[in-house]
Amino acid sequence: MSGSDIALIDGVPELCSQCSAPLCVRKQVINLALGNTDTMQCLKCLARQSDNTDAGVLTGISDYIRSRECFFKEWRRYRSVEDCPDREGCVPRQCFPAT
Repeated sequence: MSGSDIALIDGVPELCSQCSAPLCVRKQVINLALGNTDTMQCLKCLARQSDNTDAGVLTGISDYIRSRECFFKEWRRYRSVEDCPDREGCVPRQCFPAT
């Protein structure tokens, strides 16, 4: 199964509310974990808003996501970077760290 075959989370935005970049499942999960439900942002816009980097946003929230089954069940649908539908908007080292 490739990233393009993995359905997004039903009922949540599929595009960044700031720049209209597509959101993958993990970006949707990051937004949900941050409390964003009505509008969501891509990593670049989240980083800009918090004066951080894409990688910083991702690493800052990933432990929390992994600790909450409600978020982690969606997060782990992507098993590797090959599942990522948006490799240009991804930070694979942080999103898919070596285990």
